Amino acid sequence: MADAKKKLTWLVTGSSNGIGLALVRYILSTGDNVIATSRNPSKTPHLVQEIEAHPNGKWAVLDVAWTQTKITEAINEADVLFEGGITAIVNNAGFAVAGAVEDVPEEQVKEEFEVNVWGTVRVCKAVLPLMRERGGGNIVQISSAVGLAVFPGVGMYSASKFALEAISEALSQETATFGIRTLIVNLGAFRTNFLASGSMAVTEPSPHYQTPHVVAAVLESEREKSGKQRGDPEKAVKIIHDAVSGRDEKLAKVLRLVIGADSWEICTARLNQVRSDFEVCKEVAFSSDIVE
Repeated sequence: MADAKKKLTWLVTGSSNGIGLALVRYILSTGDNVIATSRNPSKTPHLVQEIEAHPNGKWAVLDVAWTQTKITEAINEADVLFEGGITAIVNNAGFAVAGAVEDVPEEQVKEEFEVNVWGTVRVCKAVLPLMRERGGGNIVQISSAVGLAVFPGVGMYSASKFALEAISEALSQETATFGIRTLIVNLGAFRTNFLASGSMAVTEPSPHYQTPHVVAAVLESEREKSGKQRGDPEKAVKIIHDAVSGRDEKLAKVLRLVIGADSWEICTARLNQVRSDFEVCKEVAFSSDIVE
């Protein structure tokens, strides 16, 4: 758990919009240091100016699709921007690919995994030696309710988040002895531009998956949800900060931080389903052992 009285230095990937930008702004309001990053800061000069107008705010170029060498160089450069180095890194950069598993082009899925999974892994590999040398740090992985539950039409996005969840659990176990905490954030639907037209790559349903098929229904539901999501980003980022900074002692001990009533409902239903299946299978599971 971070010392609640100690100023933290955060680095946030994907800071130019959505949860990333909301988190950067909230961090500044707390007095902590923050290094906002994005692929192309020249596209958002007003945001760069806004963040760097604060003495505890910096903006850096970072594309998680870069090579490991280039990302490591960028992280090392960012690490010296504030005294004490990076104490919390938030892997927020990512995007969604939607469509039936049969329909979504393989190259599009590979691109999604390149960013959502491998990009996050590269950032972790870059920052871990720095945190290990200092004897501690926080790695925050922005996941989703669909990192634990699956819906038709977003199976490939779920797959990237499922992979992130597994890697993050392993990371938590492997680095705890170094004083490094991993926190997986399972977000619900928050009112950002995540579902806006052009933000989510959608493969329109082929004939077999068109209305009234469930895939078409889910895709239409996601479109209609844009701008009407029930989650408040400002409240979400405060919860994340409280969990990392130690302001909320209960949240300072969790591996998974579920944020959003919809996320809690979805994830709980998924856990209940898995438990139900396991109970049904218990007898046959134990019956398959070799009898000596």
